[in-house]
Amino acid sequence: MMPTLQQGNLLIINKWGSIHRFDVIVFHANAREDYVKRVIGLPGDQITYKNDVLYVNGKPTEEPYLKPYKRKLIDGKLTGDFTLEEVTRTKVVPRGYVFVLGDNRLNSWDSRHFGFVKMSRIVGKVNARYWPFREFATRF
Repeated sequence: MMPTLQQGNLLIINKWGSIHRFDVIVFHANAREDYVKRVIGLPGDQITYKNDVLYVNGKPTEEPYLKPYKRKLIDGKLTGDFTLEEVTRTKVVPRGYVFVLGDNRLNSWDSRHFGFVKMSRIVGKVNARYWPFREFATRF
């Protein structure tokens, strides 16, 4: 999730409540590792990226949390083009699953590589970063 979150950050995770688009979540990637990623697609969604723009169900959808990072890029393009079908072999996010991406889109191991995340594997939503304290944050 760099640059939004860094290795060694300590987080407060909310294990209750529902998951929404653009929430940053923690989930069990496997028996030994948890991953932190951003929810992009919810059950029933069609997801496409074209010309560095996210389309959800055919409508362009702004990702304001990426703007500071896009400005730092030489060509300004953070996310390569893809359709959900190209990376998961299905046109919509299935019931009981989410589609996640890391904010470091050019170097992120996410749903484009390992597919959908089952809702039952979600530990919770990141509510705050409390360490290092000088970087305390509740919005991601």
